[in-house]
Formats: sequence, structure tokens, C-alpha cells
Amino acid sequence: MMHVLFALLVLGGANGAWAPRGTRLMSPPPENITAKPTEIAVGDGSIHICIFSDRVEGLKCTLKSTALNADEPEKVHIWVVTDNTTAVQVAADFLNDTGLHIHALDLDQVVDNLLHEGYKPVWVWDVYNISVKDNHAHWDPAWANENTARPGVWDHSTMHMHPLNHLRFYIPYIKQFSELDRIIFMDDDLVIQGDVQQAWDAKENLTTGKMLVGACEIWKWGDKAGSFQYSGKNSSYAKSSALVQVGRPLQDTFCNETQTVWCAGSNHWKNLDLRSREINGVPFEPESQPEWNFGFTLFDLDEWKRLQLTDNYEKWMHANYEDHIFPETSLMYGLGIPFLSYYGHVACWDEITEPKILIRDGFGYITYPEFKFNKLDATYLTSGFVLHYDGWLKPWYPEADPIFAIPFIKTMELVKAKDYKALMELPETAKQKLDLLGSFIVLTEPRAGSEWFMSVLDENEAICASGLTLVVDFRTSTSAGSRIGFPRDIFLPYDKGTDYFKDNQHKMRMQCYWSFIDHWVPKVGQNYESYCVGNRIPSEDEAITRHLPWLCNWARKYPEEPGVDKKASMFKEYFRLLLNSDSEAWSCQCPKQTRVMGVRVLTDWIGHAFAGKSFHNFDSEEHDDGKIDPAVGASIWESIMELKPKVIYWRRKIVDELVSRNIASASGVWHVKSKGDEEKMKLKGHNVTLSARSVVWETNKRRQHRGYIENKLKKAGIETLVLDYEACRGDMIKCVKQAEAFLGVNTTKYKMDVVKPSIRDPISEVVSNYKEVIQELDKKSMVDALSNRWLALMNSTTQMQPKTATAKPPAPRVTVASPGTAASPGTAASPGAPPAPTVSAAASQSAPVTTVMRDQASPVTTVAASPGIPAASTASLIPPPPAGVLTGASSVAKITPPPPARLAYTYRPPTTGAAVSHKAVAGVKTIAANSALMQTAHQYGSNAAGVNRRQVMRSFIELKSKLTPTDGSHVGDLRAAHDIARFMHHQQKQTRS
Repeated sequence: MMHVLFALLVLGGANGAWAPRGTRLMSPPPENITAKPTEIAVGDGSIHICIFSDRVEGLKCTLKSTALNADEPEKVHIWVVTDNTTAVQVAADFLNDTGLHIHALDLDQVVDNLLHEGYKPVWVWDVYNISVKDNHAHWDPAWANENTARPGVWDHSTMHMHPLNHLRFYIPYIKQFSELDRIIFMDDDLVIQGDVQQAWDAKENLTTGKMLVGACEIWKWGDKAGSFQYSGKNSSYAKSSALVQVGRPLQDTFCNETQTVWCAGSNHWKNLDLRSREINGVPFEPESQPEWNFGFTLFDLDEWKRLQLTDNYEKWMHANYEDHIFPETSLMYGLGIPFLSYYGHVACWDEITEPKILIRDGFGYITYPEFKFNKLDATYLTSGFVLHYDGWLKPWYPEADPIFAIPFIKTMELVKAKDYKALMELPETAKQKLDLLGSFIVLTEPRAGSEWFMSVLDENEAICASGLTLVVDFRTSTSAGSRIGFPRDIFLPYDKGTDYFKDNQHKMRMQCYWSFIDHWVPKVGQNYESYCVGNRIPSEDEAITRHLPWLCNWARKYPEEPGVDKKASMFKEYFRLLLNSDSEAWSCQCPKQTRVMGVRVLTDWIGHAFAGKSFHNFDSEEHDDGKIDPAVGASIWESIMELKPKVIYWRRKIVDELVSRNIASASGVWHVKSKGDEEKMKLKGHNVTLSARSVVWETNKRRQHRGYIENKLKKAGIETLVLDYEACRGDMIKCVKQAEAFLGVNTTKYKMDVVKPSIRDPISEVVSNYKEVIQELDKKSMVDALSNRWLALMNSTTQMQPKTATAKPPAPRVTVASPGTAASPGTAASPGAPPAPTVSAAASQSAPVTTVMRDQASPVTTVAASPGIPAASTASLIPPPPAGVLTGASSVAKITPPPPARLAYTYRPPTTGAAVSHKAVAGVKTIAANSALMQTAHQYGSNAAGVNRRQVMRSFIELKSKLTPTDGSHVGDLRAAHDIARFMHHQQKQTRS
């Protein structure tokens, strides 16, 4: 029968600070608890364990696992110090019939006893709390001086100064433990997988001067890897995050103008050495001391008293307040001062035990992908005497890593460690299992705001829009997704990020990039025996060492064969694994609640237009005008057509993209992540001068490329949702609900962080020569590339009115007509719908409408132009809709191929007359096949007889220079003009012969 003996501990006040008796309300103990504060632990062969806790789930699992795996649980006494008597009672009820003895202590009584013995705990000192600035645990920089170590921005928590954190250093003098020669101190976030009797007996192996046995296997943050790395026992005070050195040379730790946090004052290290000689009697040599933690610790209380280490602790505390060494809310205060107090008196579990007691640490902050990246497997878990879930992600949280949570879950199901070890070591257990509904791709352009859109989608637990927001640290608001989520630029071509790929080869997430795989697999394959079998890596390739298990797997599947290019087939498998979020293929993964997996592809990475000289783009052989070169590299279109993911086509007005890129380039801030970034962007985000001609040139090029992308989507018959940045910025809630409906997932609440746009209003203050830009675009009939903020300027300024002779009609607006309903005036109706009323050409030009309709018999969307709109203007995909037009899934349909685009040109006659031969006119007719161009050719043809051919060539070259596109057809038009020049060059050769 289990014995439960309770006394009360109450901790109150802001941020968990303890308040003295009489200043706080005390909850009465449960009726079935008998308080016996005079209970004394007896060294009669029993095992005594001390825990400070108020967490029900933590206590239940830690104590249950202790009982399940102990040979004689009835010998085990658990002494619980808590501010939550209900939690202890619930845990005690859960442990019924285990044989454990549970006791609870009253902090007030403990403090009274310590004061009676002449001890004055730190939290009752007058200076206690002096370095704290506010109730958010921020420290006061005004407290700092030349001795101060300044913590990192992430390092601020009142738990480091909590009375229970200090109480550990008075354990030998707590009345209840006065007759003990040892005690095991445990955290409440453990799974005990061994018999605690072995740990209790380890005192017999301690040498003189060692009074603490601690866990010395450490996980550390790796800046190079961008993830946590397993250090094993290869860590010391010099590498610990509990002291500010963290592996840096001392000269690199000092604070300066650019390094104001996570740094040391000019006298910090000299002062620490001085104080160490004074208090510890030895110089401070951090490299000589093993790093350890308190998670599962054995204290030799006799040796502690002999060494007077509580006095040591208080001396270091006095030094801290006198010299201003460590702020009280920092890890350096909470763990750094214990390091200094116990300097030279710590042993590691595996050094003094046989069989070795192995304490496995870090499962509350590392993730299983990081575990694998460090070449660890399930045997690391099953061989652990203790599993410590230190960190913010406790195994009882829903967001916990599902693999690391298995020991906790099985313990709560009353399964002993030896009975679940076989399950842990099954290969299938390590595989992430997602219940996916489907996948999607976000197609977009640079600087279109898609990063913001993806981050918002990621807040829906059912949508993995790369997974970068996966698992948030509730204390520091950091995300495990930033370490293990899929990169948002996962399809970045190697030549567009060469420096990035070279500089970040160590990082864990690099192995998820297609370009990284494509770049390294051939070399790994060529050196397979050395790299993969012999594990012999030359120094120049050392950076990929941790990636080798995955790269070798790719190389084994796709071995090099002379004359055989396997890149296309390898990419198809990569694409399939990616959209399935396959956890075996790489270290990246989506949250376990994911139902839809999504990735982003910039359209600049597809096709020939923006491929550059290296041709690392997908489908780089495809030109925007339809010309196709011999295939090189991988095809993303083939994979899209094969797997049929849904597509969200995210668009922004072209000129805003160009302005945003200009500001980002000037400020060096591509994504605003801090107030400093925001200030930089503000500074560079006004009085920007653009080259109007360059704006026209790139607008034209991007319109051509959009036409190519849209035509490919139509031919592929991919279900597509078109979203507009400007409309979504106006109503993002409506936008994401459309996306949710499109993707088939439930709606959720979004934080909707206020977007910090790079372009601020009014545009007249952002772009200094905005009038010139508008005028040039207006001349070329490209005002549809301007957003509303530009058009408002254009319409409000008299001299900026569009020209009437050659201007296009206003940009079409889109409405959605359901099957069987009348279409809007001036639109084509869907099959079976009543005929639409006729509208005059003049009326339709003043308010043109493009209607998107769904056929009842087929999920195909048709696009019809209103009267008065040139046929060429319907050659592009659905125009960007205003907010509210596309309403959920009902507006989504497959896209049919468009009719062949016709060339539309405006011709400005040359200053001098010229005549053209009838043969030249015929050539132009054949090449251009356009009414406007044919009319021009006819005008020249009427005077063709008897003119010399050189004059013909000059005339056509001048004609070519005067041709400018007026609609959505782009590359084809320029190629036609190019062909005219080639034709005239041929004519010149004939003349010479």
C-alpha cells in the first residue's frame, strides 16, 4: 500500500517569486492529506529522492517510471516540494499500489529551520531582484558595469532566480534530510528506465573531493549546422551556454559597439579569475571542468558539508551582487553560479558506474530530425538509464515530437521500459506518419509578398506551407520549424544561390534543397566506396559529412552511367517525396497534424527567360515565345503534370515588385524581422529614382514570362487559384479562407501579424520620378502593370491622363458566374444560360468585364472577352481579381489552353518616306500575320516598284525599331521583329550577289 504524507509549500507573487508567509493566500490541503512536517528521512537502507515540482503530468510520469522500473519500489521515498498540493495529490492517486512513499514539504517551515540554523537564503536578501527591470523578466542594462556578462536576447526567465532554484544549495541543511549521507535530486520531466538502486549505490565509487554526480552528455546549439548538435562529453565550462564564452576565444567575447548582447564586460574574465582564487582557492580554468546539468543528480551530503559548499555558493552570490557579474534572470545566474560554486567537485555518471549509467538529455528542445542528423538512432534512447526532457517541449504537450514521446506515453500506459524498448528500435517507429489529403504549389515572382502569405498559411496546423512555424518555444517564441521545416526557397537554382550553398553546407536543412542534392550526388557517386563505404571524406568536403547518409542513398539509387543523364528521373522522385513530406528522404519534416503539404516555386526559376548562362533553371530549354531548345536538366512541368498538385498563383503588380526589389537591394533588408530592419527599409524606402526605360523593359519581359507560365498551367489542366497581393493585403482573412476552401482544410484562427511592406504610401514620396515612370508605361500601353496607388496618382494629375489614341481599355475586372445563371452585361454566358443582354461597344469599353464561368458538364473554365476588348487581350490567364471575387472552391477550375495569341502592334511612321518591294511586303505578311502590321506593309507596297534593295532594308530596320507591343503577347512579337531583320539581311546578300 502506498503511503502519502503531505505538508504544504506555497509559492506566490508575480512571475513565480515566492512571497513570505502572511502575504499570500494559502489553499487548504485536500481532506485526505495528513500533514506531518516533522517527518525525518532515515538512512535505514531506503532510497531518498528529492523533487521540486508543481506539474501534474511531469510528476505522474517521473514517479510512475521510477516505480515501474525499480526492483524494490517500496524502498523508495519521494520528497516533493511544491506550490500545488492538488498536483501532488493527483500524482499520488495515479501511483496507487506502486509501493512508493511520497512526502511533501512546507517551504515556510524549511525557511524557518534554515534561519534557525544560521542560514539566510538568497531570496530573502535585500539585494535580491535588484538587476530585474520589469515583470517580463528583462534585466536592467543600467545594472551592468565592466564585470558584467550580458545575456543573449533569448535568455531571460524568472525561473533562474526562483527560490526553489536556490533551495537546492541548502539541501544538506534541510531538517528532513539532516540524518542522510546522500540524496538523489531529480527534475520532474524525466522518464526513469533503470533501477534507482544502482544510482543510489554510486556514492560508494566517489573519490574524495567529489560530492556531486551529474549528467555530462550535452546537446549544444551549432551555428554552422543551424541546429542542435550532440557534443557527448566533449563539452566544458568554456563551451557552455551557462557562461558567456560558448566556445569562443576570450578576445572574441568582449562587448563592443557591434556586439552588445551575449558578450562580456572588459573586466569580466579577469574578475572571475580573481574571485575563483579568492573563493575556490584555484584559478578559473574553464577548459578543465566538464559541463553538467542538474536533471538527475546524486549529492554526497557528507562530502558537501566537509567542503562547505553552501558557504561557497553564498560567497559567489555575494560576489555577484557586489561585482554585478550575472543578471538574475539569465541562465548564467541560474546555472553559471552553480558551476562556479561546485568547481572541481563534480563527477560524471558514466565515469563512476558499471554498468554505466547513461543520462540522455535534451529531448525537450531537440527534434528527431536533429537526432538523426547527429548519426544517432533508437538505441541511444533505449540504452539511457534516464531520459531528460529538459527544454520547453515536454512530452505531454500535443506538439511533442511523436517519437521522443513514446517512452512517456508507454509509461503512462503502465508499460515497463524493457517492454517498450523493442518497439522503439523498430525501423517503422522512426518514420513520421502523416495523414495527407494532398499537396499544393505556390507559383509566384520575386518580391510579390509570397513569404508573408506562406507564413500565414503555416499558422493553420493542417497546412504545411514549408513548416517553418512548427513547434513554438512558448518561453522564447522561437520555432523548431526554423531548424527542421522545409526551406521556403527549396527550389532555388544553384547558380542563383552559389554563395549561399557554399557558405551553408554544414546546415542540416541544406540536404532538403534540390540544388544541393543535384550538386553533390554526382561527386558522392563517383567516390562512393571512399565516401559511403569507407567513410573517408577529404578535408575540402568535410562540410557534407553529416549529410552523407542521405546523399549516399541518392547516389546508390542513381549511380553514374556513361552517356546516361539520370537527373530528370532523380528530380521526379525528389518532387514526389517532397510533396509527400517523406521523413526518410531528408531531415526536414512537417508538423504531425499536417493534412496538406505545400511548397513555393518562383517563376523566375522556370523556363529560359531568367535562366542565365548556367541554365540551372527548371525547363530552361523552354522560351517564352514557344521555342524549345534541346532539353537540359530537370523539368518541373513534367512532375506537376504527373502528380497534379493544386496551384495557388500568387501575383502582384509588376511595377510594385520592381520598386520593392530596388528598396530591398538598397537597404539590404529582404524580409523585415526586427525594428532595426524596419528602420533600414524606411531610410531607403523614399526618394527612389527608377530608370523609366528599364521599368518598361522589365515590365515587358515579365509580362511575356507570365504569359508563358499561364499557358503552361492551361495546357497542364491544373486546378489553380489566383490570388492578388494587393487584394489580400486589404483583406487577408478573406484571402486565407479562399485558400483553405481551395485546399480542403478546416479554417483556423490566425495571428495575422501586420505586414510590414517595403513600399509605403504615398508612392509619390517613394519614387521621386513617378511621373516619368507612369508616362513611359502609358506610352507603351502598360498601365495595367501599375497598382491602385499608382493609378490614383495617374488619375488625379491632369498631365498624367492616358493618351486616347492608342491606350488600351481599362484593365478587366473579373466576376464569377455560376452555372445556369445569366452572365454580366457584355459577357459570354455559360452553356444553358439565358442569353445575355446586348451592350454597346462604347459602354463595354468604359467598363470592360471578363467573366469566369464553370461549365456544368465539365470542370473547365472558359474566358470570354467583352465587346470592345481586343481579342489579343484575352490571350493571358484570368486577370488579377479584385478582393472578394474568387469565393472559395466554387471559383476554382482547370484552365484550358488559349487560342493562339495574335500580334498587336502600334506603328509610328518614320520621319522620311520609304518604299518597299512587293517581295518584302509578302515576307512581312507571312511573318507577322497581324492586321495592323499588314496595313503598314500595304502602305509601303503601293510604292514598291523600282526601288533599290538597300533602301528596302533600311526601311524595314526602321520599321522594326518603331514596333512596340500593345497587348499581352511579348516574346513572340519581339521574335517576329527579329525575323524581319533577318529577312532583310538575306535581301541584302541577294543584292550583293
